[in-house]
Amino acid sequence: MKKLISLLLICAMLGLTACGNGAEDTDPDTDDKVENEAGDDKDSEVKDWDSYENQIRVLCYNIFYKDVADRSENIQDLILQNDPDVLMLQEVSVDWIPYLQSFMSENGYSYYGYGRYGGELSASDLQSGDQFTPVLWKTDKYDLKDSGHFWLSSTPENYSAAWLDGTVSKYPRCVNWVILQDKETGGEFMAVSIHTDPESEQVRTNSSNLAVEMVNEIRGERPAIIAGDWNMKLTDDAYLAVTEGGYPDVRMIAEEADLGGSFNAWGERADDNFAFGDHIFVSDNMAAKTFEVVDDYYDGVHISDHNPLFTELYY
Repeated sequence: MKKLISLLLICAMLGLTACGNGAEDTDPDTDDKVENEAGDDKDSEVKDWDSYENQIRVLCYNIFYKDVADRSENIQDLILQNDPDVLMLQEVSVDWIPYLQSFMSENGYSYYGYGRYGGELSASDLQSGDQFTPVLWKTDKYDLKDSGHFWLSSTPENYSAAWLDGTVSKYPRCVNWVILQDKETGGEFMAVSIHTDPESEQVRTNSSNLAVEMVNEIRGERPAIIAGDWNMKLTDDAYLAVTEGGYPDVRMIAEEADLGGSFNAWGERADDNFAFGDHIFVSDNMAAKTFEVVDDYYDGVHISDHNPLFTELYY
């Protein structure tokens, strides 16, 4: 019931008819930051953020796979301005690799990432159409305890795009995950970067169910963050599979949250199917202080077709 109340609240505040049938497009650049009553409903007491041992600054960003050279400097600047401890990226094409490697070496990040065709991010023999969903982290703050990947398919351990129900993703989708340990506190958590199929709702639902199952199996009792470009609306079965599977949407539980959409379509009006396509979900043993749809304008132009999402998490 609380999830339903939270969902209706967001729909009402945005005037977002996309939460029902016959949707009109939303303004993707809306920046309505409010005290999140959904979070207040979950826990009416004001949180003492200083009482938490661990803080994580997370940025989730679909950086678009083409025209890399023209956008790379601005995208790297935007990332540094937000200073994330953990960075989940989508649509990292082969062209991005030299820029990403340079960025990491200059700014103290490491990464884990396998592509949709099974290649490792730093490999020299990658297929030109490969794309990655890597997880990056600050090496001065975290030690890598474990890492891995799985495909969104009925055979997650093997390269595939097919499901037993006969549906097939347009491309194979490889999910990347890491388990990090805070060097100061010893706290461990799981971070997962995901990009699901934009064309088939059933494939997205299958993908959400699998992601919840795999994360539950891998993380144990650790907190977990599952972030990425999910290509789903707030009312889709795929969305509900995650939230009802024990991973609330950070925009619903954050003490302070933006309620705007993240898909900007290069300044065009975002299709309602994707306006809220990017999501950060967390396990219920994490708390969220802020959730923000980050402004990605440089000289009045978007630098990707998605605005990044930023959140400040505690456990």
